[in-house]
Amino acid sequence: MKKVPKVVVIGLDAATWTVIRPLMAEGKMPNLAKLMKAGVSGPLQSIMPPITPPAWTSFMTGKNPGKHGIYNFIKSEQGSYAMKYANATSRRAPTVW
Repeated sequence: MKKVPKVVVIGLDAATWTVIRPLMAEGKMPNLAKLMKAGVSGPLQSIMPPITPPAWTSFMTGKNPGKHGIYNFIKSEQGSYAMKYANATSRRAPTVW
């Protein structure tokens, strides 16, 4: 049986390297520093709009908001003015896992 490498993705929503790197340098994030030293890290470019629900949904599906259907935290109900929170049932594309 082929051995498949294990992957762990740590995503820190709204965290930037300008915040994280100084904290690691001060010793305030030792575990993250160890993980980064032993693994791979890098900057990511967000999608438009660069907010949590569409960004993470794009990460999970590999598709842009126009294809997966999540644009914001809330969405309107079709045929009415009612609003509801976007969730997994709002997604129009499958995730990669």
